[in-house]
Amino acid sequence: MAQALRNSRRWFWLRLACLALLSVAACHKKKAPADSITIDQPHPPDIVPGAVPIATLERTGCYGECPVYRLTVSSDGSVVYVGTRWVKVLGRQVYKISEAQLAELQAAFEHANFMALRDYDRVENTDDDWAHIALRRGATFKRVRHYHGDNAAPAPLGVLEDEFDRIVDSGRFVGAQATSGAPATASPAPPPVPAELPAPGSSAPSPKAGGTARPSENAGPPDETAADPDNHP
Repeated sequence: MAQALRNSRRWFWLRLACLALLSVAACHKKKAPADSITIDQPHPPDIVPGAVPIATLERTGCYGECPVYRLTVSSDGSVVYVGTRWVKVLGRQVYKISEAQLAELQAAFEHANFMALRDYDRVENTDDDWAHIALRRGATFKRVRHYHGDNAAPAPLGVLEDEFDRIVDSGRFVGAQATSGAPATASPAPPPVPAELPAPGSSAPSPKAGGTARPSENAGPPDETAADPDNHP
């Protein structure tokens, strides 16, 4: 009986020592650095050195061919476009807009009463796209998440998103686009003009090499992870 009691105490102290060693090891384990980039902040490729981002618009994918891209506007008029999927131009482009365009963009936010809006993320209709739009005013940062299948979203929010695109002229990189981020509907091609019949006795003209030119189609990366690298919404 005494031997069994001593063995029990020995196992108790041994387990206690093991737990203490594990606790010390956990305390001294190097913690992984926290991610300093959130979806409320401009991504590193969107930042222009020396410029302060003041407004952003990001459109995400849908069940279809919705353009996926980001726009970041800075106080000096710099605009960074990053195209990811279903856009005319993939990758990063940097250009500038005028002071008048900057003022027009600010006025568009004011007209939509942006600072009073909230997130509209109720999924009432599936397979639609998202728009994340944000404004920085001094130390205040406001962002609105808008799912285009949320029927409660006010019309001025969709107008603001489309005005953002128009004012910064994103269409040169995104391509033809319908309102509110919906996939563009291609215009029907005109019917081909019939070739003139060759005169009697003459040989028919040979067709031009290469055939009929077709507009380029840029579908972007094939997988959804690349299409939405920040895992939105």
